[in-house]
Amino acid sequence: MTDSLPTEPQAAIAFVDSSAIIALVDRHDPTHEQALAAYHELVDEGYCLFTTNYVIAETLQLLDLSFGPDIARKWLQDHRLPVYHADEQDERRATARLSSARPDSRLSMTDAISSVVMDRLGVSDAFAVDPEFLSDDT
Repeated sequence: MTDSLPTEPQAAIAFVDSSAIIALVDRHDPTHEQALAAYHELVDEGYCLFTTNYVIAETLQLLDLSFGPDIARKWLQDHRLPVYHADEQDERRATARLSSARPDSRLSMTDAISSVVMDRLGVSDAFAVDPEFLSDDT
């Protein structure tokens, strides 16, 4: 990870999905206000937020496609989220999760990695505005 997660067991930790990041960046997103309120609530409640290198890559790509490379690069330079770097074990587990997903599942590799990392770290809270994020993904 770029920054470390707190080690004390009482620390509240939440995973941040790209859907929440995009909603925060895009003032015209229909979930922008909801995402902003949720972000402030998480911060006010003392949550430590983090994401994965896969989410960083996905967010960068989505920002580039929607707003252009300048906005995407600025976000990449300015974001302050601690980043957990998925390892080979995470990737193997995510691949297995994808392979066993329902045929109609829209589970992406990024979401599978997110789910695996949350499981590995014992994190049950996530900041996401995508209703499909981690919903019955198998």
